[in-house]
Amino acid sequence: MNLMNLEMMNGTERVVEALQMRGVFIEVKHDIIILTEKNTKEDIRKVRELLNSLNIPTFWGADDKFQVLVNRLPIAIMKRIMNLRGHEFPVRMEGYHYLWRAFAQRRYGIKVSALDLDPQVAMMVKVLNLAGIITLAGCNGHHRYSPNFQLSGVFQGAWFEVIQHKYLKECKLHYKWNVHYGNRSGSSFSAEKDENTTWDMNKIYQDTIQMATILLKHADEIRELKSKTFKRDGIMKETAKNFVKAKDYVGLVEWMRRSADETMTALGLT
Repeated sequence: MNLMNLEMMNGTERVVEALQMRGVFIEVKHDIIILTEKNTKEDIRKVRELLNSLNIPTFWGADDKFQVLVNRLPIAIMKRIMNLRGHEFPVRMEGYHYLWRAFAQRRYGIKVSALDLDPQVAMMVKVLNLAGIITLAGCNGHHRYSPNFQLSGVFQGAWFEVIQHKYLKECKLHYKWNVHYGNRSGSSFSAEKDENTTWDMNKIYQDTIQMATILLKHADEIRELKSKTFKRDGIMKETAKNFVKAKDYVGLVEWMRRSADETMTALGLT
């Protein structure tokens, strides 16, 4: 967040900025804040409760539209929104999550309530799902463990490696973020540090916000790229299954990357 821009923001802009960084999808029209359909009903309800609990004067014209009735909002209130603690919630894995057809035919991810997620990782979880990379949950590590995102199956992890290379390689990150395979959900994306480095929540926040901002900008393109590249049945299905059977995840990623490159060339995206 740019400090100069922050100082110039009015009350509405500060509420919008804080909620967006907490993972809530918002549109603004003539000072009316709209909680878009990309949010869950639970998020919309909890946003209203949160603003009321912080004594931020608002006027709600509908369940998903409101106005902020003050022109100034303390930065401390913004931080309370951005750092609101998440809550544990059930994560279900079904057998089809691991299948090729679930990867190839589904365009969008799942809707996870942003305010249930840990604050430093919420936006990344929401944007990954918006980009069609099914992400079940995220954890900020709580200063003790590696911050991580649980992806739905091996194919989602391999595809994210491709997306990471194509869209995120220029990011200036504080930690190394890599995909791992073999966990309960099939794959995960987590931060790594050396023994002389500590987990800093501000740096984790900066890393995930930087990545999420880029992925949000290209979310439509990423969904379209996957849809145009991979087919549910036929040779692609057998090729993908063989890589997984052999646990050749490097080979799987390289095959997906070559396939995506061919599509990008055909679509004129290179």
